Amino acid sequence: MATPLVYFARAVDGLERAGLIAGAEMIGSELREFGMRMIDPVSTWMQAVEGKPASDDPAGLVESDLGLLRRSDGVLMDMSIKDRNYIGCTCELTYAHLWRIPSVVWVGDTGLEQRPWLRYHATVLVNSRQEAIRAVAGLLLH
Repeated sequence: MATPLVYFARAVDGLERAGLIAGAEMIGSELREFGMRMIDPVSTWMQAVEGKPASDDPAGLVESDLGLLRRSDGVLMDMSIKDRNYIGCTCELTYAHLWRIPSVVWVGDTGLEQRPWLRYHATVLVNSRQEAIRAVAGLLLH
């Protein structure tokens, strides 16, 4: 069996890029411990545009992310920031659902697990990152 490829989605807009990358590196390390690889759309896009803002090319950003998502075996999504609008994550989750790519979403203490549209589109909803890592491993490493 090939090493499963996991697309890592999370809030991006308005957040400091170095922190986003550092957090993704930690997630990548945790996924590797389970024998999975991570695709980070943020670092991929930053390398492609050499640090220019995503707002300079929204179509390029979205198409890049969707291309990465399409070739992924699963999605790991962090929606744990309270009172955050997750526009990009919501769209990515919808595409994953339509493309039948299993998705695990962790919501922390946001209360988002009560939202019917999120419950419908996510394969698994959990509260913590650790639960999410274990759940995506369970889905992809049968």
